[in-house]
Amino acid sequence: MQSVPHRPDHHVKLYRDVLEDAELAEALGFDSIWLSEHHFWFDGYCPADIVVAGAILGRTRRLGVGTAVMLLPMHSMQKVADDAATIGRLGDGRLSLGVALGYRDAEFDGFGVRRKDRGKLMDVMLPRLAESCRSVDPVVPLYVGVATAIAAQRAARLGLPLFADSTMSVAELREILDTYNAAAARGVNAPRAHALQRDVFVTDDRERDWAMLMPELRYMRRQYGGWSYPQKAGESVPAYLHRLDADIEVKLKNLIMGDAGYVATRLREFEALGFHLIVCRSQFGNLPRESLHRAFTGLSHVREVISQ
Repeated sequence: MQSVPHRPDHHVKLYRDVLEDAELAEALGFDSIWLSEHHFWFDGYCPADIVVAGAILGRTRRLGVGTAVMLLPMHSMQKVADDAATIGRLGDGRLSLGVALGYRDAEFDGFGVRRKDRGKLMDVMLPRLAESCRSVDPVVPLYVGVATAIAAQRAARLGLPLFADSTMSVAELREILDTYNAAAARGVNAPRAHALQRDVFVTDDRERDWAMLMPELRYMRRQYGGWSYPQKAGESVPAYLHRLDADIEVKLKNLIMGDAGYVATRLREFEALGFHLIVCRSQFGNLPRESLHRAFTGLSHVREVISQ
């Protein structure tokens, strides 16, 4: 849900669009749709994913809805737990929660939370949230967003499954899983069914859609890069943009783009690693509706290939 500079939309329309997308996802047979959260950004990025999850659950009958991910240190843990329990009941158990630390300085400043305290906050909040999610009826599945070894160890100590970041390479994913398994072996019996987000675009015409995707992908990756890697003191603007562009090129290599057979083959590689829930992100920035829905339909064909 983003109104990008080169394709602006009213923010109200963005929310109407996501409800339409959810209905299409259910009609195409998808298992679930996942939402992400950020705050204090001009383009309409959703700041309240659990609220949108409730709206989607009200518009659908079978589709699961997940958060990928809620920024837990910026919330009241009890409020998150109560909201999840309530929405889970209203949605007949179709809600899943993914939570993580967050990383943007502006967001921590906006909530009056010191960024350096986020790990300590997570260590206090996550066990309580996990207990709440396990004790309610219906149970709310809980995943821990990870991009570092410390986050994986935190999840393993609590026996919680991972939700791995979309930017991680196969080698990094293996390392995270090894770290998780080593920490789990010293503590509780941890689950083996982890989740992974991946950027995926199913197309029968790569050349046509690549030209359409590039402005959206560059916008998205430069935005995330700017949040993750702020300009250094004394760094010139051209040097900073060059550093961001280098990071963009690395991240774009993780995009899985091709026909249904090719995408299915690539996704099976992640399943073999131990990721049994793969969340495919096909909305980058604010794609043209026709192109996005064509990609959704292609992704439904991937499900058919994998299930054979």
